[in-house]
Amino acid sequence: MQKANESDYLAEIYRGSLMGVETIDMILPKVNNAELKNELQREQSVYNKFKEKAVAEMHRRHDDPEDLPKMQEFGAWMGVQLNTMMDSTSSHIADLMIQGNNMGVIGITKTKNAHPDASSQITDLADELIKIQEDNIEKLKPFLR
Repeated sequence: MQKANESDYLAEIYRGSLMGVETIDMILPKVNNAELKNELQREQSVYNKFKEKAVAEMHRRHDDPEDLPKMQEFGAWMGVQLNTMMDSTSSHIADLMIQGNNMGVIGITKTKNAHPDASSQITDLADELIKIQEDNIEKLKPFLR
């Protein structure tokens, strides 16, 4: 596989973990339930550790991580604000986070399927991110009411 394609794949993995960290940052101030807050902080910690693994792999390949596009960040922020304005219950926040994790699984799976010849290091990172997001979904389900 060409270096550029692997770099793009790895950048997508990195951005997926960064989006998890930043979305949780945006939503934590809206969370009143201590158990849900603890769960989201745990998820954020896992995303941060994973993000560092992705950055280390990027650096090993002489690539640099890039921030999320400003419009994507703004869109996520607006989505959080609008979706929690009328309903900031734990159930609704868990629902939003489950939807976000599902979108992440879909996005990384599409990227993975588009790069069947990628190195095992990158494919393993993609699989790990998918597992993290699937685990997050399972841990958030008890908050749905």
